[in-house]
Amino acid sequence: MPRRFGLKLAGILCYCLFAAAVFAQTTNPTAPGTENSKPTAVSPPDNPEPENNNPNQAHQNQQTTAPNQHAPSLGDLGFPSNETKPNPEEQARLDKRSHMLRTHQRLGLITTVPLVATVVTGSFAGGRSMSSTNRDLHAALGATTAGLYITTASYAIFAPKPHGIETRGPIRVHKALAWIHSPGMILTPILGAMGFAQKSRGEKVHGIASAHGPVAYITAAAYGAAIASVSFKF
Repeated sequence: MPRRFGLKLAGILCYCLFAAAVFAQTTNPTAPGTENSKPTAVSPPDNPEPENNNPNQAHQNQQTTAPNQHAPSLGDLGFPSNETKPNPEEQARLDKRSHMLRTHQRLGLITTVPLVATVVTGSFAGGRSMSSTNRDLHAALGATTAGLYITTASYAIFAPKPHGIETRGPIRVHKALAWIHSPGMILTPILGAMGFAQKSRGEKVHGIASAHGPVAYITAAAYGAAIASVSFKF
């Protein structure tokens, strides 16, 4: 009897242990050591960030998120604000000067045509008759040259000159030669008119009128050198 009772008691204890183990597995499936445990699912974030495989876009994003670094202004470099502000009046003067000087250059080139023709026809002007074709043509070409020259010079003289502009390089040579061909352009037609009158009276050209030819050649040479001085940089 005692042995049979002990076996029954051992069986009851084993059954209780087995039932307790099954109960523990059903109430805690994630407990370690169980075969039926499953991993806990992780919910995705509310605002997932899209994957960006473009390196250029990533570089731009880095530049956008980087702090703004402003370049130093002219005031930071020590320039006064009154000198760095735009000046509409000064800009208008510069524009007008540029336009007038371009016109001066164009008219200067146009003037060379009647000037060369005047010099060429000067060697054929002569005779005692006032109706001589050569003398009339020479005088007409001389008057045309003088008129174009005065117009050309006026664009350079009356062009506004802003403050602080210095004359240098070829422009200095160009202006220096103007002191030669400008008086020559005034004296040449005057001397020519005097010689024309003397020839018309049947006289031989004499006195100061005889300097008409040399003055004309010097004037033409100085004028040509003035044009060449602004055509080449040195």
